[in-house]
Amino acid sequence: MQRLKLHAIGLFAACSLVQPCFCQTGTQKEVAGITQTNATTSRAAEITQKLTTLTESDRSSIQAILNNHFEALQVIFDNRKIAMKKAEGSTTDKELAAARQQTAWNAAVGQLNKAYVNFLGSISRHLGEEQVEELKDLMTEGGLQNEFDRFLVLLPGLKEVHKAQITTYLKEARENAMVAETADVRSDWFIKYRGRANNYLAAAGFDLRKATEDLEARGRVIKK
Repeated sequence: MQRLKLHAIGLFAACSLVQPCFCQTGTQKEVAGITQTNATTSRAAEITQKLTTLTESDRSSIQAILNNHFEALQVIFDNRKIAMKKAEGSTTDKELAAARQQTAWNAAVGQLNKAYVNFLGSISRHLGEEQVEELKDLMTEGGLQNEFDRFLVLLPGLKEVHKAQITTYLKEARENAMVAETADVRSDWFIKYRGRANNYLAAAGFDLRKATEDLEARGRVIKK
């Protein structure tokens, strides 16, 4: 498979993370396991240990930054749940309750964006550009590369211009996934942007249905 060569996204992108309306997030499951929750020291340690070419001093610093970041995110998630529940029970008017819930959700989005910017600023003092990319991939279960490989298998004739646009979509998916609450929600972000890439490719003349059928005819089933 072709390996993506990516470059770090600047803080401008971090300030414009796309968060869904609270009514569109789906079920945010509480999942067991160190790679499936943000609020554990274990996850920070696991990710840090997988980073390559780090001095022990930097590894210790990055683990501490990650741990603090995950804890900060968890506070935001917990407060968001409390605010959403409070808004839901604040009135018998369903439309007004929904509006108040949306306000609570939007407030959390602003807090998540700020936490993301602060996190990038902190890690950038210890990591180079390629290391930041590696860290982002580890924080999102390698979703970007997995999705990119999926497109290469489905459409091996993609030109560089198409690959570049797909990469743009997947980078945005990854930035949003980095502040998602669970591994399931992180995965949902990549599925969401897979749909955007599919629409782009369809508009560019690719028949994705036929490509899928051809792939299956060759005995290969692409992962959903």
